[in-house]
Amino acid sequence: AKNMLENMVLFTALALVAVAGNVNDPNVELGARIFYWARLVYIPIYMVGIPVARTAAWTISVIGMGMIFAAIVKALA
Repeated sequence: AKNMLENMVLFTALALVAVAGNVNDPNVELGARIFYWARLVYIPIYMVGIPVARTAAWTISVIGMGMIFAAIVKALA
């Protein structure tokens, strides 16, 4: 739960900046979708206890946040 909370705070901050900055890059939506589905998959993997798959799902969710961040930086440049 703590891991999810930490990631949700970062994701929410990125999403709010993208919305407030009126970033219309399609990678914002794609990054958000990737984050959402990766975190959704993370939960049962965590409950079953598969460490490698759990790390992979977390990494994919971070990639989604990275896509949002890159779209924000691109829009501000």
